[in-house]
Amino acid sequence: MTSNNHDITAQQPIVLQMQNIEKRFGGGGSALTERMGLSRPRPVVHALDGVNLTIRAGEFVGLVGESGSGKSTLGRIAAGLMAPSSGEVKVYNKAPSRENKTHLDVQMIFQDPQASLNPRKRIDKAVGEAPLIHGLTNRAGIDEYVSAQLRRVGLDPAIRTRFPHQFSGGQRQRISIARALALNPRFLVCDESIAALDVSIQAQILNLFMDLREELDLTYLFISHDLRAVRHVCDRVLIMYLGRVVEDAPAKEFFARPNHPYTKMLLSEVPDLSQRGKAYSAIKGEIPSPINPPKGCHFHPRCPLAFDKCRLERPALKQVGEQHLSACHLNDNPSFIDKAAPLELTA
Repeated sequence: MTSNNHDITAQQPIVLQMQNIEKRFGGGGSALTERMGLSRPRPVVHALDGVNLTIRAGEFVGLVGESGSGKSTLGRIAAGLMAPSSGEVKVYNKAPSRENKTHLDVQMIFQDPQASLNPRKRIDKAVGEAPLIHGLTNRAGIDEYVSAQLRRVGLDPAIRTRFPHQFSGGQRQRISIARALALNPRFLVCDESIAALDVSIQAQILNLFMDLREELDLTYLFISHDLRAVRHVCDRVLIMYLGRVVEDAPAKEFFARPNHPYTKMLLSEVPDLSQRGKAYSAIKGEIPSPINPPKGCHFHPRCPLAFDKCRLERPALKQVGEQHLSACHLNDNPSFIDKAAPLELTA
């Protein structure tokens, strides 16, 4: 197993740059029928709200947040599977498009390998079809090409004539990884790619990601809700809450000195076998609706330290340490909070 301690400097080329990304779903409808009282305006879901993100070559970036935080939407935009409502996306300094083939440089690995693989296609077709279309191999060499991809992810090439239902969940996820690698990408977006697997298989897949990083010089955006997995593989961690990035820090700094109240609450509830007898409780309250997000700081309805400014003004991401950014008004009022102390959850 390789180490996740990589030194990424500002001299490394930028793989992904996202500026002021917003994504809204819904809305529209007929203005005429609305004026006539025959229909109502469709609600608008604010999935992403002004997200900025830069990932450099070789980074293994973890993106963490509760369900509904917008992390999967951000991942799909990064992979070119979805267009933002506004903002700018560049992959290797180019706007993603089929004309410049940036979509080949970025591949996505999904949460459920059973749903992402066509049940009617044999494995050799699932892995080899796209490389054949894009001219990375030919019909004479397709069999060996697929075999090489399967060996790379730890599978016997003899399985290539089988169908997805004949495999376990871990094997299917390895096949999905082989399918992504078959296009020779430089950047992988992993969307909850271990969430549907048993714990022992999760560890194998994480170690595979790390080995592939060393072998192929890959860059990762690793979307997860599991902070233990993120700690194991990531160099840098971003926390999302209701469509916004609220904290961004190198992994060591993040786990040693979390800054944002939401981050502290998440980390305080990570199971730890060394703390026997500790009582765990979920963060109080529900994540607000993205149809009607709260004003000011989105987290203030659940934050025990919120004050008037939190309810009125959106906090900006500000530097609170070396390469450590946090969006919290408490950083302007250090007397309110001991940054090194964990937060107690309140009712």
